[in-house]
Amino acid sequence: MLTKSMKIVNNEILLHNESLQTYAKTYGTPLMIYDEDAILDKIHSIQKAFHSRSLKTQIVYASKAFLCKYVASLMSQQGLWIDVVSLGEATIALNAGVKPEHMIFHGNNKSVEELKFIVNHSFRYVVVDNIKELKLLVEYAKIANTKVQTLFRMNPGIEAHTHEYIQTSLLSSKFGESIFDQELIDEVMNVYQTNSEVVLNGFHIHIGSQIRSAEPYLKAAEVMMQFSKKIKETYHIDINTLNFGGGFGIKYLESDDDYNLEDVLERLIRTLESINQTLQVGIKQVLIEPGRSIVGPNGVTLYEASQIKKTFGGKQYCLIDGGMADNIRPALYQAKYTIKVVNQVESTNQVLVDVVGKCCESGDIIARDIMLPANINNDILIVFSTGAYGYSMSSNYNGLLRPEVLFVRKDKVSVAIKRETYDYIEK
Repeated sequence: MLTKSMKIVNNEILLHNESLQTYAKTYGTPLMIYDEDAILDKIHSIQKAFHSRSLKTQIVYASKAFLCKYVASLMSQQGLWIDVVSLGEATIALNAGVKPEHMIFHGNNKSVEELKFIVNHSFRYVVVDNIKELKLLVEYAKIANTKVQTLFRMNPGIEAHTHEYIQTSLLSSKFGESIFDQELIDEVMNVYQTNSEVVLNGFHIHIGSQIRSAEPYLKAAEVMMQFSKKIKETYHIDINTLNFGGGFGIKYLESDDDYNLEDVLERLIRTLESINQTLQVGIKQVLIEPGRSIVGPNGVTLYEASQIKKTFGGKQYCLIDGGMADNIRPALYQAKYTIKVVNQVESTNQVLVDVVGKCCESGDIIARDIMLPANINNDILIVFSTGAYGYSMSSNYNGLLRPEVLFVRKDKVSVAIKRETYDYIEK
């Protein structure tokens, strides 16, 4: 579970030859650390795999995984576009210097403020979620005397075998409109045909999250290619773009099956090329939106573990100085992580514990029933693969402060986000 730049020397985890204990001592805990070299390697490998001989391809970073100005700038420098789902995320990316034409604006319930913001900025695409939103977009675009480039979010009804909270393309999903709702599709296409202020470039789908096989994506490719051809022939609208969203899974536990994202992307591209040529669909551009797969495995969280507390009932808890305020995923959908003590990685004297945080909640549990060294006393714990949906879902619950975030390269350490202060949360 080590990142690319980590290694174990004398029973201790090092990052670029520096002890993780040193990072914890210098910057405090809880502390999030990203291996920037590993992130760059992953971006480059995805770009190499998601390449076509006949289609234009574009990688769009799914910023909900983790976004700050440093990350937005880093992704932009590597040629990635940025997807945003709110005015707040859009503002962060814009302030980082990302151009609107390199951004895609998402959201299933865009506010009036967001829609007005959209029509006054030349975003590459706006992903329209529903018919009401489309009509409002037309109204505001007319007022602004502008034309908005859109993708319409469709629900292909493909089931991805993930937790129910992160399945997003079932027929009962809150996202998008069903490809099987013909009456609604007629209404949507009529709006596009009769209003030049909105341009339908193509469709967006997102079939779920933490998907660890190629089959759902290959099925989605077949379904959406056929659907695009049908729309083109029925309504005489030039459908040229398909955005397959993200949802690519990562490894959280040593026991998780190995999953080769690059192989999945290569298979997806070959499938799209073949169908596009065979059916003469006319698709010219395909996009994907990886987020977790880029930053997730390459970010870790460090905590100070004060002790192992044994209860009268025999249960043992490892007490850490963070918890659900900086990582809600275990409480939200039973996410599991690999955890080690950074200077006792190969310890054989271990006990069964739950790793628990300091929030006033019985559910503040980062990991259940794992083996850790028995002699923990103000040691530093590392939780692997916390780079996605950790900080971005964090809160000030119980008045806790969000952690500092570092990006580490071989030759430098960058503070991407400073640790919050009590003055901050008083505001």
